[in-house]
Amino acid sequence: MKKNRKDGESSSRIVIMACYIAMVLFSLALPALVRTTSNVHYRSVYSNYAVGEIAETTLYAKGSVDLIDSDATETKRIAASDAVFPVFSYSPTKTMEIVGRMDLVRKAFLAGDFATLSSITDETIAQKLLDDGDSYLLSIAYDIVKAVCSKGYFNTSDIDLVVGQGYGAATVSNLSGASVSERTIDLESTDLLSSNTISAYVSDSLSGISQDLSSRQVLLLEELVFSVVEPNVLYDEELTLQRRQTAAQSVQPVVISIDKGDVLIEANRVVSQDQMKLIEMLSTQSGHMPIFEFLGILVLDAIGLGFGVYVFGMFLGRKNLHYVQFHIILAVSYVLSIVATYFLVLWSSNLRIEFNSSFFPIFFLPIFITMASGYKRLGVVSVFMLAMTISTLPNASVMTFFYCVLCGSVGVLLVRFFNKRIDMVYQWFFSCLFGSAVTILFVIIDGAVFTDIFLILLGVLLNVSAAYVLLSVTMPIVEKLFNLPTVFRLYELAYRDTPVLTRLSQAAPGTYSHSRAVADLAEAGARAIGANALLARVGGLYHDIGKVEHPEYFVENQSGVNKHDDISPSLSVAVIKSHVKVGADKGRDAGLPPEVIKIIGDHHGNDVIQYFYHEALESQAASQDGKGETVKASDYSYNADIPDFPESGIVMLADSIEAASRTVTPNAGKFAKLIDSIFMGKIERGQLDDSGLTMHDIKVLGDSFVKTLVARYHSRIEYPDDDED
Repeated sequence: MKKNRKDGESSSRIVIMACYIAMVLFSLALPALVRTTSNVHYRSVYSNYAVGEIAETTLYAKGSVDLIDSDATETKRIAASDAVFPVFSYSPTKTMEIVGRMDLVRKAFLAGDFATLSSITDETIAQKLLDDGDSYLLSIAYDIVKAVCSKGYFNTSDIDLVVGQGYGAATVSNLSGASVSERTIDLESTDLLSSNTISAYVSDSLSGISQDLSSRQVLLLEELVFSVVEPNVLYDEELTLQRRQTAAQSVQPVVISIDKGDVLIEANRVVSQDQMKLIEMLSTQSGHMPIFEFLGILVLDAIGLGFGVYVFGMFLGRKNLHYVQFHIILAVSYVLSIVATYFLVLWSSNLRIEFNSSFFPIFFLPIFITMASGYKRLGVVSVFMLAMTISTLPNASVMTFFYCVLCGSVGVLLVRFFNKRIDMVYQWFFSCLFGSAVTILFVIIDGAVFTDIFLILLGVLLNVSAAYVLLSVTMPIVEKLFNLPTVFRLYELAYRDTPVLTRLSQAAPGTYSHSRAVADLAEAGARAIGANALLARVGGLYHDIGKVEHPEYFVENQSGVNKHDDISPSLSVAVIKSHVKVGADKGRDAGLPPEVIKIIGDHHGNDVIQYFYHEALESQAASQDGKGETVKASDYSYNADIPDFPESGIVMLADSIEAASRTVTPNAGKFAKLIDSIFMGKIERGQLDDSGLTMHDIKVLGDSFVKTLVARYHSRIEYPDDDED
């Protein structure tokens, strides 16, 4: 048994630790994601300013940041790219091809090969070479061709293309072996060889030797050179583009440094184009969380949420039957609130709406926790945890924390644990009213512009409305999933005839009447000491449902014949004790909340069944001069645990008081004396040790029970008979 209990405690700690870690991770992810997605603050305020208009408010930088001016950076990159001259590549392959073709012409001439000459030049030039040419002429032509190739022959269309792009110079790249040599040329220079200048170059080359050649040979020499040579320096567009891309990429981004608190736009000044451009840059560029800020938020979340979870568990109490489940509910609700906050921030920034604190989903979590658990203090704890996380957002402040705490706490304090639908409407209305009042107060403190008050109050209205809509949807689901004793569930069990109670009323009407009387006593007593009155009432109604199995063995259902007269005290005790276990089993089968089942199982504790115990003692004393089998008190005691929460203790006392009250004359003095006697007996036998009821509570319970009993058994005046005159 102890091993199972330790295993259960260990698994509970693991689940609670997992919930805590999940909360820390999501609370850390919220500011990180908001910061890295976009600078939502500047996106939202962007629409408040326009170029040429006078700014109504001063806009300060929310933090230090280094911005990349993409326009200026792109301008520098374009300038760097344009500064790269077009590249012309000297082609050794083309040069060798041209020189080789001229060498082939010489060999064909010496061999008189007309066909080869005509294939290289044309038939006319080939015939002229054979008619007027000689080896000297061909030697001169060979030298000129080599000189043209060495100097570089450009394509005119390439030069026109580059000049048309606005360049007056270019780079010539010459690959020579493993090295590359480059030179810059003037594209408009007359020394540049192309189809436009090669004729003049050839003429200049022949000026010194033209007297040794006839005019026909000079003309033939020019025609031969023109037919053999072709451009060997070509525009390398791919290399040019590559170099320009490299130059553009080497440009460092233009960075604008902004310090926290810098004035971006000053009030009562005309907004300039540069200022709006800066705001636009701030709104579109993603930020990042510095490592020290990240670590600081991590430590804050770990400590703050850890403290919150600890206080939450302390207020809840480890004896709470839903201790682990409520931690799961807290974690899931908290995570959903964080996710909703993230998407609301993005939604407002995408719509260019200035995000304000009234948009934060601060109402749902505390109200939901309060309604699910029945404890307002747990709702307040959850408010502090959520407000702490929201205050770590990039655009939040200390005032954001206090605003969230105050609004959430107001929502919790207005919870009335309603059981009627109209009560939810009242609660929604007052939450909107007081939430709006708090919001207006913080608007005044923060110095916000009152022209935005409509949007701010609309945020409060939508926030509260969404919280109650979600509450009405999620509460039944969570209630069913964890079998929670919520006010809605308890109200259904307390004021509706369930199949279990219907069967009890039919099979054991006396017990049913007794149970309703116990429920009235328990409810009034619980309300008097501030306990859960509905839980106490439901516990009183269902505490004796186990008597439905053998109702005739219980005095309240007997009518003259006592079944116990025919059986031994030990057997009677067995029948009496069985109704506790049977009742708990029937409660589980009916799906009652664990707290109600615990009340059913513990409403007699481990107390002695006095009547049959004394009867057994008398029987022992009367038989064989008291020498029979020894009567043990433990054999005549209930086998259950004693009550371990206030409502269970209240039902135990109410059960004993109601049964005993039928044996005395109904008046306040005798009721008070009876109640004191029963209370003292329970205390002396240790039945209330773990119930959490103080002596003050017990005194208040006694007074409440007296009032309830007096009201029930009050005397009436005697009316005269109708026949009497």
